[in-house]
Amino acid sequence: MREEGNMRRLGIVIACATGCAGAPGAPAPHPEPTVTAAVTPPPPAHVGCADAVTLVERGVERGPICPADATARGLTVLELADTWTPTLFAPDAAGNAPSYRANYIELAGAHTDAEEALGELYGIVPSFAIVRERLADDARHACHANLASAPIALLPRSISQDDRDAVRGAEQRRTMYAAQLERERVKRKLPDLAALAGVKELAGRYASWKTVDDQHAALVAAEQHLVCDGYLPAKDADGSFTWKTGNAVELFQRRNFLMPNERLDPETREALLLDSHERDFRLALRILREHVVDASGLVEDGTAGAGPTPVLGRLLDPEAMRVARGGAPLPDAAPDLVSQATEAAATELGWTDPATTRAFLERHAAGVRVAIKLPPAPAYHAAHMALSAEIDRGDVYYDEQPIARRVARRPTLVLYVDDGGTRRPLLRWPTTIGGWADQRTAEGEVLQRWKESDVGPRVWRELYAAPTWLAPKTTPDRDLVKNLYNGHWGLKSEVFGPGPHAAYGMMLLVHEQVVKQKDGPDRYDDNGIGTHGSASVTSIVNGTSHGCHRLYNQLAVRLADFLLHHRDHVAKGEQPERYRRVIEYQGTFVATIKTRGYLYEMTPPVPVLVTKGRILSERKSPPVATAAARP
Repeated sequence: MREEGNMRRLGIVIACATGCAGAPGAPAPHPEPTVTAAVTPPPPAHVGCADAVTLVERGVERGPICPADATARGLTVLELADTWTPTLFAPDAAGNAPSYRANYIELAGAHTDAEEALGELYGIVPSFAIVRERLADDARHACHANLASAPIALLPRSISQDDRDAVRGAEQRRTMYAAQLERERVKRKLPDLAALAGVKELAGRYASWKTVDDQHAALVAAEQHLVCDGYLPAKDADGSFTWKTGNAVELFQRRNFLMPNERLDPETREALLLDSHERDFRLALRILREHVVDASGLVEDGTAGAGPTPVLGRLLDPEAMRVARGGAPLPDAAPDLVSQATEAAATELGWTDPATTRAFLERHAAGVRVAIKLPPAPAYHAAHMALSAEIDRGDVYYDEQPIARRVARRPTLVLYVDDGGTRRPLLRWPTTIGGWADQRTAEGEVLQRWKESDVGPRVWRELYAAPTWLAPKTTPDRDLVKNLYNGHWGLKSEVFGPGPHAAYGMMLLVHEQVVKQKDGPDRYDDNGIGTHGSASVTSIVNGTSHGCHRLYNQLAVRLADFLLHHRDHVAKGEQPERYRRVIEYQGTFVATIKTRGYLYEMTPPVPVLVTKGRILSERKSPPVATAAARP
């Protein structure tokens, strides 16, 4: 474990330039950030502090400046240390921090592309050392550059391991057609097979061959890129799509912040077509964004309004994270301040392309803190803001039996602020509500039962960092173990947490109902529902939950940070827990938990309203009967 004294060995200080933002709620402008040198003149060469930072303007390092002077000029400290964590896991003024902090830093700095190390999609922001190493990996970049990537664009549809039989059949047809067409080419003394397209009696057969040949070339090209990244053995880059290919595609998706569905879908194909330096540059911008968000206290990402805007011409998130299905822009919504601030930071640092970013990181490999300008925070930002949340359950179907449906209007979470009497939406993120789920009865039988998401007013009072999950007795034993595919089974220790793959993800906000007491303080009742992160990334797009409102893990951390920045709270510290469960399935396993997580208490709690949504089924109340469990 790294020494705590090195926590601040690399950091950035950012500033707000006056007059560079419009009124809150105005359409999100996206001009090229501008800086006037006269606003902040170069400081003297010698400063009277031991922790001076370097002033940087448009990529030019001007000289040292004391942090106190930077603050006096309206600057904000932004840490870019390899030991940085979001505020949710950072030490407080007394030095207390969640116990998971050390694990977070270790995962953030993991220097491999092993599955457990790729945590960006799961709420772990990689360290800048990772970016520096990737940008400097010239052998990998040369491998990618030597490939012909254009065939990837010819792939007409998404392909996954589920299509392996179809891919195999197409390959057989390709070989057969190629042999037939080659005989015809030789007979007609034509220069190549493409010339057969003009032969009337062979045009149809040529078109059939061309379709499957284009698919083969696209798959081979995609697999060769996966080989360059070290995700796939070279011998498997043969145009087939096996489980190895699916695993390699998922690793690529996780490294490049794409939905980890193991499919060569359009977004994944577009990413494969990018230059490898560009992919790494986008990683640098995403990491920078999370540091900017944490330091500036911003959360307004455009999702409540017209949508996110590009950063240096690049949209950094997959489409599923940029929009909540079925919702139009909300009135008075905040613009995308996050992207504006990120672009301003990148421009001031001089991170305008992969080469300049690499040069900066290598030049300051030993650590640096700098001072730069950012647009000002909106006027409604304060240490304690009048915040509230609303969870719209979207389209609800209370079917008597489980039925697969594609819901037109998905559940969403909207965070509001009272901005001088205007109820301004700051964000709108996709979330989940309850549905049919397996449940173990007292007799040990496993059935499916409807898991309802409570409707009505609730509050967020308890905020847990790195929460653990105490699997209830109703959770089937088979759901708590995993097949290791080597003849053995193991405990799903990761689902208990703490960690990015825990059932509650990296953060949990408990939903509590306030009960007024005649004598004494209000009572807070917990019905087991919460808003929390999730390792099940793809299910947030279409799936349900056991009643909770799940968020993408990195957004859950952003929400927690925003609350800690802008809501009065008390750090209650690590909450001891004594949990033990014996699991009997494919062996005997014992799960033990000693902490519930690190608790912050909101004072006062944040009001939350869970709406009924649109109940579209004939039945208007949750089913009480059970159904057969999945096999």
